[in-house]
Amino acid sequence: MKDKETSSIKATSQTARPYPITPRPTSQTPRMGPRTFPPNILQIEENMEEPLDFLPDPPSPPGSPPDTPTPTHREGCANNPLNDLLVYQEFKITHSPGTLENGAVSSDLNSSIHAPGNAMVDQPMSATPSPPPPARVQTAEENSILAHLALAETNRLVLSQNGVNHRTVLPQFTPTPPGGFPLVHMAHSAQIFDHLDDKVLRAWFQVEHLKFMVRVFDLPAKEIAEKTAITAERIRASIAIIADYIHQESPLVRVSPPQPKGGRGAKELPTGFLVHSVSEETRNLIVNQRIWSSSDITFEALPFNCTQPPELLFCLSEFTTSDPELVRKTVTDVWSHDAHRHDIDDIFSQCGFQDDELVYKATRDFIKSIRVELLDFKITGGLSAPRFNIFATSPTNDAKTWTNLRGYLHLLEYPTGLEGRGIAAALFPCQICHSLAHPRGLCPFPHIPQWNGPKLGIRNTNSSSRQSGRTRGGRPSRKA
Repeated sequence: MKDKETSSIKATSQTARPYPITPRPTSQTPRMGPRTFPPNILQIEENMEEPLDFLPDPPSPPGSPPDTPTPTHREGCANNPLNDLLVYQEFKITHSPGTLENGAVSSDLNSSIHAPGNAMVDQPMSATPSPPPPARVQTAEENSILAHLALAETNRLVLSQNGVNHRTVLPQFTPTPPGGFPLVHMAHSAQIFDHLDDKVLRAWFQVEHLKFMVRVFDLPAKEIAEKTAITAERIRASIAIIADYIHQESPLVRVSPPQPKGGRGAKELPTGFLVHSVSEETRNLIVNQRIWSSSDITFEALPFNCTQPPELLFCLSEFTTSDPELVRKTVTDVWSHDAHRHDIDDIFSQCGFQDDELVYKATRDFIKSIRVELLDFKITGGLSAPRFNIFATSPTNDAKTWTNLRGYLHLLEYPTGLEGRGIAAALFPCQICHSLAHPRGLCPFPHIPQWNGPKLGIRNTNSSSRQSGRTRGGRPSRKA
């Protein structure tokens, strides 16, 4: 009895839900359409008889004849009322715009927290796409903020550096006085390279590092030739102090000593040292301040070039007045005389000015730049014998033009009605600063506050004998 009940149940189950491989009896009607669904779930609409075209017809297989309908695989979907119900419900929800337009209640999915914030309504393919929203225009305040942020790094860099005329104070060196250090006037722009051996000069030209020139105060050329290595080391030690002030771990500074043209027996000796292998900040600081004076050594730093001719032309003597303004007017009148003015025009016309107007302008600017400096010379008995340095700014950097102009003006006489007739006097370099503008007794550097360099009337006699504790002759000095 038990086996019979099991067979009956199995037969009933196969009849109601046949397997896909079991052919369906022809007497059974397919379960499809509204009759399959419960009446309270799917409502019959008026247009339900029309064919549904929610999805396009599947393409025909390539091997099927064109007029033969392609059989549809109905793998158990038609026999599962629950699956049919879910499929039709999905279609109903997907094509909700028509229902919403008819006044039906919208789905709760639009109010869900997972729904997009800007849900777009389905539109047909032929509908024109809505234009994108216009780009937002930035306000003036926003543009100002962005402009300042773009230059923020540049502003920080500017504030983190010293200015060109910043006065660097190192305790080892004399601070820069108000108005700067006095100028050191040379005979010509390249005087720092005078009497230097040609091979050495070419080797200095080939140095690719940042470089500049140094000339030591109160040290004649003869002593430089005798103590070249010692002087170079003292220069290097002083510059290393300045370099360490800028960079804590600065590279080793190199100093190349001069070598005279003609060897040891040369009568004229060079005085300039080459300094190289320094950073750009170190070079700029040293060259801009120019004068560096310590108790050990004092030197002047010069750029490795000669772009501007010196302003000192010559010195006039034989005047009986001490008024610089009277001398300046006398020099201006002499240079402005028609004959002398035409000669000056001819000299300037040879240096590349394009037309006569530029030549005339160069002459006018040159005459206007005249300035005079009084030198209060004294002779035996304390009597005054004033001299006057004549300065002017050259309108050209041409070396030949400047040499010809100075030579021409040097030969002229400068008469006055009541104060005598001025003539050019010889110039001799100062033993302290090597300037041609004054003798040692009138050197302005020892009068600078906190001056550490050589003093008036006292020669700097730093020698190896004194540093080693030995007297002249090489023997040790006796102690009392």
